[in-house]
Amino acid sequence: MVSSKNIQTVVHTGVSSLNFGEQFAGAQKRILLHAAIYNRFAENTAVSSALEFALAHHNIVLQVILLPVWRDIVWMDAACKLVRPESSRAEMLEKAEVSLEFFLRLSAQYPQQVVIYEGQTVPACPLVIVDDSLFCGHYVHSQVLAPEGVWMEMTAPVESLLSLAESIAPRELAEAGEEHLLIEQRKELISAMPPQERAIFRYLQEWNAAKGPVIRP
Repeated sequence: MVSSKNIQTVVHTGVSSLNFGEQFAGAQKRILLHAAIYNRFAENTAVSSALEFALAHHNIVLQVILLPVWRDIVWMDAACKLVRPESSRAEMLEKAEVSLEFFLRLSAQYPQQVVIYEGQTVPACPLVIVDDSLFCGHYVHSQVLAPEGVWMEMTAPVESLLSLAESIAPRELAEAGEEHLLIEQRKELISAMPPQERAIFRYLQEWNAAKGPVIRP
């Protein structure tokens, strides 16, 4: 484990050691998912039950970014091969449909808590955020898939860093009408961060940049 001020990092081999079922069931504020395809979550009783438990008993916010395999996007075939190298586009579409059906069901049950977004960027790394813990894997061009790869578990001030990432999104700047001033102010905020917080901030910006249109039941 690496620790620096309020940032702690643990390196894991494979997601099985992360025990997402336990992590999700214990969530108190938020679960944010940016892992492209979630058929394995939907088909894993421990994980799916844990998500439902957190929604029902802890009143958490669940936000999900889903790779829109059904869209004809120029980078979609490359993204599918990166996420699941041995799956065809048709097989990826089936997995995406399982994922979407699962989260649409949760959204119908908990409409004030669940938000599903279409991903609008090429997936760079799978991210799972639970309260103030961030779990990050890596997509690589390999037959060894991300769940079997190296994962980092990081504890950080997610709330404040996420707020900053959201505040400097282009759509927010456009609405504010003070683009240049705001950009400079926020650049200064980012520059003033300790190196450890800057490292975490990159992932929260990745999360924010990937959020596309909301998918509704």
